[in-house]
Amino acid sequence: MIADETILDDAADWHERMQNAPDAGTRQGFEAWLAASDAHAAAYDRVSAGQRDAAALADETALLALRHEAIKRAMLAPPRHRLRKSTIAAGLLLFAAAPLAALGYEQWFARPAPAPFEQTFRTAIGQQTDVALPDGSTVRLDTNSQLHVAFTAKERRVVLDGQGWFEVKDASRPFLIKAADRELSATQGRFDVRTDPGQVRAFADSGTLSLAAGSSSIALGDGKLLTVRGEEASIRRLEQPTSFTGWRNGMLLFEDVPLAAAVGELNRYRRQAIGIADAQAGALRIIGSFRTVETPAFVDALKAGFPVRVRQGQDTGPTIASR
Repeated sequence: MIADETILDDAADWHERMQNAPDAGTRQGFEAWLAASDAHAAAYDRVSAGQRDAAALADETALLALRHEAIKRAMLAPPRHRLRKSTIAAGLLLFAAAPLAALGYEQWFARPAPAPFEQTFRTAIGQQTDVALPDGSTVRLDTNSQLHVAFTAKERRVVLDGQGWFEVKDASRPFLIKAADRELSATQGRFDVRTDPGQVRAFADSGTLSLAAGSSSIALGDGKLLTVRGEEASIRRLEQPTSFTGWRNGMLLFEDVPLAAAVGELNRYRRQAIGIADAQAGALRIIGSFRTVETPAFVDALKAGFPVRVRQGQDTGPTIASR
């Protein structure tokens, strides 16, 4: 029963948000929420039907929360105890009368504490997916990544292993991102966070990320990239943010990086890894942008512009060697 109530609460929230000319981000979040479970679509249909039945109720904004709660409880009640629609409407109209004038809307319509939510999302190699969170925030997960979400009445907490693009909505509860052994606190804004062995990187496109460091903290503002390795942390401005965030559009931008590093990035999206045969080949410097799914174009560009040769195995990816 608790799970049903939580889903119906979410369905009621989405129903209200979709009635007021939702923007593209809201529509995308709604579609992702619907697709996450058949129970979501069923709950949304039930809320829509209940809202149509309650159309005769007062239109004051402050009544919306009570209308949601009454409709939800009527739908959750066992059939033999379920109230008739006319009884629900009559009860709600009584609430809208003299007692409200005496006590005020705030006391009557105090919003209940958010219901706990916990779920894990994963992507396979080469896959990306969009995750809609209960508070309206969204996360795009990159290849081979995992996101564990645990929302309570006191905080919104996620644990990331891999890479994710966060669009965080404002709320009274803090939004905390645990990446490897580091914890970041996010305000409303857009952030790209990535974990690698021994390293955490975080980019603030807008808003502020804060990293606790002993008795102090490090704040990361718009356009800045934070890199943490062990006990060392550095912040720098990214002149080309797409060198870190371009993966969202399927692009990898390399700005004078060693071939070994560029190949390592491409291999994150491949089941058959590209190999580097020797240190001389791996040290070649690469500049350019390539699509994550267009490995042949990357290999062809190497053969045309660099002193390398490429061997293609029968059951393995290509191997690049110096000439």
